[in-house]
Amino acid sequence: MSEGPLLSLKRATLAFGDRVLFRDLSFDLLPGQILGVAGESGVGKTSLLRLVLGFVPLTAGSVEVCGQPLNERNIDSIRRLTAYVPQELQPLAATGRDLIALTHNLAANRAAEGAAAMSIPTLLAALGLDDSVLELQASKLSGGQRQRILLAAALALPKPLILLDEPTSALDAESARLVIDVLRRICAEQGRAALVVSHSQQMLTSCTSTLALTA
Repeated sequence: MSEGPLLSLKRATLAFGDRVLFRDLSFDLLPGQILGVAGESGVGKTSLLRLVLGFVPLTAGSVEVCGQPLNERNIDSIRRLTAYVPQELQPLAATGRDLIALTHNLAANRAAEGAAAMSIPTLLAALGLDDSVLELQASKLSGGQRQRILLAAALALPKPLILLDEPTSALDAESARLVIDVLRRICAEQGRAALVVSHSQQMLTSCTSTLALTA
């Protein structure tokens, strides 16, 4: 297990023109930790995840992932270290199995090194799904089934940093509890860390710590 931060922000500021989403944001996310990000809509929660991935430019300050500074030279390397599940993802896929394949065939995911400690069937079972969902037509999957399949696909990748945007938004309380249990187990046992954007108090109170972004 790495002893240094898997994610480090130092006085990070993100602005679009005259609109400042957050200013002088600093924190370290260590192996085994889960940081929940709370706040009203529009305060920059999703933008924070996209900032870490290099999809939006940092206005000031610095970001490091696994000790690598976020810059144009390192963006591809940083994306290979991060597993990301956005809130609204509707990839064109025929079946649940295709959803897995599409996720794992992304360029940043094909380059992931190492073997995952949990297989897709094991993850699906832990998330409350039978692996028969992989054969269902994607159009027949419920929002909660799709969300958990995509989460299983991301967690199966051997990446140290996990970025999740509202991972339990389509789930009932029991299914959300299963997601939380799996995420906590993976971070604790595999030395990974997660940055989780959520409006759910159930999710936020289960995190190691929370960060409240304000307008």
